[in-house]
Amino acid sequence: MRWLRRFFVVGLFVGLLVGGWQFAGQNQQAVEIDYLAGTLPGVPLWKVPLIAGVLGVVVVFFPMTLSLMRSRLEGRRYRKAIRLLEKELAGLRPEEGDDAEETEES
Repeated sequence: MRWLRRFFVVGLFVGLLVGGWQFAGQNQQAVEIDYLAGTLPGVPLWKVPLIAGVLGVVVVFFPMTLSLMRSRLEGRRYRKAIRLLEKELAGLRPEEGDDAEETEES
């Protein structure tokens, strides 16, 4: 099963590589990109979706990373609190030998 998954991932990678190469070969014409801060003249058409995809990944990656880091720190804080509470609970519980002495005194 592991080799099948690896074969699938390698096949997907090679397929995307070949498809991207064909897309780049068919879309060599230069275009002008207008954006808020200015203009980029003479950018090959195949680079436009590549740039948009990379910028999309960057825009999503950083906020998600910050959120993930915050969640991990919160989890660490909760695990520490649980350890302290379990230690306190263990200190409050009577030991097994203490139960026998209490029943004899009664």
